[in-house]
Amino acid sequence: MNTTRWLWLIALLLTLVLARWQRVSGPTYPLSGNAALAGDTFRWQLERSHAGPGDHAVKVGAPAPGVTGVLEWRAHARADAWTASPMAPAGDSLVAALPHQAPGGKLDYRVTLAAGERTVTLPPAGQATLRFRDDVPSWVLIPHIFVMFGALLLSARTGLEAFRRQPDFRLLTVRTLAALALGGFLLGCIVSGYAFSMPWGGFPISDDPTDNKTLIAFLGWAIAAVPVFRGRGARPFVIGAALLTFLVFVIPHSVSMPR
Repeated sequence: MNTTRWLWLIALLLTLVLARWQRVSGPTYPLSGNAALAGDTFRWQLERSHAGPGDHAVKVGAPAPGVTGVLEWRAHARADAWTASPMAPAGDSLVAALPHQAPGGKLDYRVTLAAGERTVTLPPAGQATLRFRDDVPSWVLIPHIFVMFGALLLSARTGLEAFRRQPDFRLLTVRTLAALALGGFLLGCIVSGYAFSMPWGGFPISDDPTDNKTLIAFLGWAIAAVPVFRGRGARPFVIGAALLTFLVFVIPHSVSMPR
């Protein structure tokens, strides 16, 4: 395998690792685990994202007959009293609903299961946070995700080019900038507009971390492009832009949504 193929393979592996990290580390990835009650161990899962209209159904499998459940919720990051709703049986599960919130709204919630005098609270940490958003059409969401990870792939590949004896940065840098602009700004703003009715929530309008991450990565590559097209001193700038983009993608997606 020649050097170019090796560099693309390494870039692809880095991209796949970060893609997996983005999926499992973000605050909208479901919480799950194992718990024990009434002599049985069972698996539970609590969602942290709700798309579209309607209330959110919280569903937890009942570990044994006779187990009852209570769903408690309150506005996110507030010291309000918890609102409690009894959970109703639905097959072999217990179900209750969280009231729908405006796009970007969040509710903290927890589930308490009881069998006689014994109880277990889910999640064990005390609460989960559910974020509401509107539906995003697949025709824009799928290309947005694909192009953003394409931008990460191109960024990693351009950074690895710096380790060649005679690197050629120009085309790779242009492609990286184009992918960031298309996926992060154009498609990203359309996605955000559908989900939260606010196409751009980063600087200077607001402080949304997801949008600001895109801006930081783009500016890093825009700065690197200057020495790249001047034809001298580009290597440290390219490495710096690639590392900056890598660090940006390490930060979990949607780590905070103040909208």
